[in-house]
Amino acid sequence: MFDRLIKLVSCCFVLLIIVTSCNKDKQNAIHIEGKVFDPNTQAYVSGASVTIAASKLSSGGIYSSGYEDIATTVTDADGIFIFDFQEDKFSGYQIRISKDNYFNFFKELNTSEIEPGITFSPLYNLYPVAYIDLKIRNVVPYDSNDFVSYGFSSGWLGGYDCCDNNFFQGHGLYFADTLFCKTQGNQFVTVTYNVTKQGTTLLHTKVLFCNAFDTTHFDIDY
Repeated sequence: MFDRLIKLVSCCFVLLIIVTSCNKDKQNAIHIEGKVFDPNTQAYVSGASVTIAASKLSSGGIYSSGYEDIATTVTDADGIFIFDFQEDKFSGYQIRISKDNYFNFFKELNTSEIEPGITFSPLYNLYPVAYIDLKIRNVVPYDSNDFVSYGFSSGWLGGYDCCDNNFFQGHGLYFADTLFCKTQGNQFVTVTYNVTKQGTTLLHTKVLFCNAFDTTHFDIDY
């Protein structure tokens, strides 16, 4: 009889530990259910790689300046990504999103933005890449004073290895050049160029629509 009582108490104790542990896990559980959207093509982005990283408290009680990846997933057909993990001694989070033919996305988050027990449902924009192939040629040479300045004056002009708002110059009879750069797809970019010949300067502008994932070609023949 006494042995049975001991076994019953032991079972209850183990069950109590399991229930307490489960409740603690639920209290510390973080659930993220976000979406990735392409505002230029007005479509949710499937197949994008999404990584969440965190800055952790070191064994010495100091928060690390570096970030460690917690998990990586891929968006589904509706652009949805989901993360489930346990809260830890984190000082901050990072979200990184990437996909071929899109500009990479990066965002830092405070721990106050992601709370245990509350679903975090962000919407992140991922922008498509397009390319511009701009060729400049003096096809009607007049004299050595022939001059052209050219560049992009409006549109999405920024980012690493992208079109920018710098203007370039060409002098002489047989000037030729090519600018090849990338910009956001499904948006307009304005090409501005000034041509001087026979002492007269004319200003020209051309608005280009850059289709996403494609190359737009434009020739400046002067």
